[in-house]
Amino acid sequence: MVIRFGFKLALIISILQVQAQVDSIDLKLKEIQNEVILEYSEPTAQKINDYIFNTPEKFKNSLVRFFVYDDELKLIFENNNVPIELRYACISMTGCEQNSYKDPIRKGWFNLSYQSSKRHGLFLSNYIDERFDVLKSAQVFCKEIQKIYDRHQNWREALVIFCAGDALWQKAKILSSDSTKDFFEINAYLEQEFRHVYSDYTAAVFAVDYFKSLKIISNDQQEISSVPIDQFVTFSRISSILNINVKQLIQLNPIYKKQIIPDIDRLNQLNIPTTKVDLFYKNRDSLFTESNADSARYYPVVKSKSNEKSNSGTVNIIYTVRSGDVLIRIADLYDCNVSQIRKWNNIRGDYLRINQRLIIKKPAIKKAYYGRINRMTRAQKNNIIRKD
Repeated sequence: MVIRFGFKLALIISILQVQAQVDSIDLKLKEIQNEVILEYSEPTAQKINDYIFNTPEKFKNSLVRFFVYDDELKLIFENNNVPIELRYACISMTGCEQNSYKDPIRKGWFNLSYQSSKRHGLFLSNYIDERFDVLKSAQVFCKEIQKIYDRHQNWREALVIFCAGDALWQKAKILSSDSTKDFFEINAYLEQEFRHVYSDYTAAVFAVDYFKSLKIISNDQQEISSVPIDQFVTFSRISSILNINVKQLIQLNPIYKKQIIPDIDRLNQLNIPTTKVDLFYKNRDSLFTESNADSARYYPVVKSKSNEKSNSGTVNIIYTVRSGDVLIRIADLYDCNVSQIRKWNNIRGDYLRINQRLIIKKPAIKKAYYGRINRMTRAQKNNIIRKD
């Protein structure tokens, strides 16, 4: 009898402690809530526990990256009439990482698709991807989520639809048969990977407030300046001339996918520590002295062949378009340019049909390597893209 009573008492105490924790989180969410509703749920509590107790160092590293851009992000969100607290979405969606582990097709802190990025004028090629520019990525995110909000008049719905797509949200509404339009009822019928978009965001807002209150995140970043680059150059060459670590160059210039700045019909910008600007202009000519040699090794520029050379050295490889494929993804797989794929297949624009057969021209000596790509699974193709 005493044992049974002790067990019941312990159970009651445990329930009361859990309820107190729930009430505490719920109260805090109401306190920090602004335009975007912050509502308690069990997945939110679990994610808060992950952020604060299970993986605090990982979350603090995300915050360190985030606060480098925070002031500029606030201005971008304010200027686009998007709630400034939605800038925290980059923490919940990607952890302020450039490549999302959840969706290898979307890129950048704000998880942008190829189509939305092109629609808003970002420059995307085999060598440059402006989705990796945090501030340009934020601009596109604001424009896209504002457009969704205009249709739905609900910011948390807009965030979920940005990630999942309107078609899946409408499908979830039908499956839920929910006439009250209850957010959580509809959200429960989304595909598994999108059900936690809102709870992850809510937890991120809570955790940011928690870590800010501890005052343990410093933002002692060195000042950065941009310098113009109008010729081909590699990061290794810049590193040797300016004495900047290649890893730091990659961190400061994530838009250059292959650690080279290509020679294209536009003026490129290179971010370097402000303390290195004078050295850059002093050594600018020597920076490009060996650019031709570097170009031959790292940057396969396609040049017109003379009439004396035969085309017998190239073969046609067939690639069948699958769901989720876009031209830049296919170009990455085959180490060629989007413009080449368009030319080889007489394509205008970016529209592709599922099961459309594309011709890819490659050297005959590499037929075996590139010929296998069409038989690969989506995961195997994603691994190739990640390595690039």
